[in-house]
Amino acid sequence: MSLTVRVVIEDPSQVGEARRIARKCAVEAGLSEEETEQVAIVATEAATNILKHAGRGEILINPTLSGQGQGQPGVEILALDRGAGMANLARCMADGYSTAGSAGQGLGAISRQSTDTDIFSVAGKGTALLARWAVSSRSPAQQPAAFLTGAVNVPKPGQVVCGDAWGVVQSNGHTTFLLADGLGHGLEASLASQDAVRVLREHPGLAPKDLLSYVHSALRGSRGAAVAVAQVDPERGVVVFSGVGNIAAQIYGGSKINQRLVSVNGTAGHQVHQMREFSYPWSRNGLLVMYSDGLGSSTSLEAQPAAALHDPTLIAGFLYREFSRGTDDATVLVAREIRDGGKEVS
Repeated sequence: MSLTVRVVIEDPSQVGEARRIARKCAVEAGLSEEETEQVAIVATEAATNILKHAGRGEILINPTLSGQGQGQPGVEILALDRGAGMANLARCMADGYSTAGSAGQGLGAISRQSTDTDIFSVAGKGTALLARWAVSSRSPAQQPAAFLTGAVNVPKPGQVVCGDAWGVVQSNGHTTFLLADGLGHGLEASLASQDAVRVLREHPGLAPKDLLSYVHSALRGSRGAAVAVAQVDPERGVVVFSGVGNIAAQIYGGSKINQRLVSVNGTAGHQVHQMREFSYPWSRNGLLVMYSDGLGSSTSLEAQPAAALHDPTLIAGFLYREFSRGTDDATVLVAREIRDGGKEVS
């Protein structure tokens, strides 16, 4: 799990802030000097584009960590706005094309400077852009990721730490995802949710109900948390889920919600009337979405089905942009299975 750094972009001075934070995250992730400069350039271009074309938006900077499902540490930048959007993305990507009287180098520069890019834009509804860099080193013993996992983990405005936390582990042919929302905000909430993730890492082979019971015991005496555990076994085509509190989870087949996963009432570490575990079908083109109550209850991809075809980190950023309440910690976790030589299932 890594904390997402949020920079609101509504004034030219905030372009420099985004660049500074992005460069710092790149250095801490272990990117090379050249890659670090690329990260800084992209942060600058993305923030400048927001001001030119939308007037206001935000930059989210994710320091990604090995073991999150990506398999490699690195940095991700999400640029989110509700501006005019792009009706013809391919044309807008071409160098020399501009709708703002500039040199038209922004999107082309972003694509060239980053390892991976993804853009989702709808005319009249805004743009979500993802740029990613990964540290190339990988341990020979490291198990290839079974899922491409993306997330945003944003503190409540005014808070330094996020009361939510998430984690992903692989064991015995299945992948287990956990999302926790510590009660309230701030450090005590963060410690509770991080303890839930620690239990996941210490007991990667447990079934979701058993893991949740361990979390419940570990969080006694803490602030307590809403916690949900989803364990996906692609070969068996099944998702086993156990949750307590108001973490929402959905399984999509394509762009349609196939299942809304069921949690029970209570708070892990305080009071849970009955732990329950449910099984759901997992299809080859499945997409798992989990989110804390920092997003509204209407959170869904169904109004913009094309968004479901994009990178999981971009999907998480899009859902955050569309449904964040703006008054709470907000975390979205999205996972898509990797098959066929490391490619995403389509």
